[in-house]
Amino acid sequence: MKFPNVIGKRDLMHAAIIGSVAGLAGVLFFILLLSSMDSNEQQQQQATNQVEEEEVIPVQSSEEPKVDKMAVEFFANQHGVFSSHKSALDFIAGYASLNTSAIVEIDGNFYVWSSVTPVKEELVISDNPTSFAKSFTFSGSACSNPALQSLPTHLQSNNPSKFYFEDTKEPDSIPSDWDSITSALSSISGDLSVVRLHLITHYFNENDCMKIKL
Repeated sequence: MKFPNVIGKRDLMHAAIIGSVAGLAGVLFFILLLSSMDSNEQQQQQATNQVEEEEVIPVQSSEEPKVDKMAVEFFANQHGVFSSHKSALDFIAGYASLNTSAIVEIDGNFYVWSSVTPVKEELVISDNPTSFAKSFTFSGSACSNPALQSLPTHLQSNNPSKFYFEDTKEPDSIPSDWDSITSALSSISGDLSVVRLHLITHYFNENDCMKIKL
């Protein structure tokens, strides 16, 4: 018995060609799919890198710190710093030599100073109670009153006639209560460093625009 020749050589060739084409198309599709995935991943990575770079870019401020050109440097003879006014008073009460000292409150702390000079070497450091030179600046730049603005510069003088405005011809350059304050201080001490201390303390306490910076 003979079986008919159902599939000819031409048909086999057609089938082989079609199979090859289909296989090639599948391979091309797979390659295109992979390329598309790689492209998406690269775009996501680039976006992530860009965000990270933007996040780590330092912000540079164009503003420069302001310099107070009216601030004047002084040196205080400091004996201690306390957390309360009472503690500072109790400390002063224990030393007769501190009877002309002052308590200066700065940023919630209470400093015991016995004198203030414009030159560090002019301070007389003591051993009992111990003291040391504490530098600070005094400024009236925030004040609208010209007399208060110029007061720190004026207090630098060690010349008694200039210090007490004896040679001035401009009343507006003198604080309104200057005469009464200096008159009261004359009964406490004739030492300019002690008088200067109490004047700085008085005008600092009475005027919010006057600033002391340690």
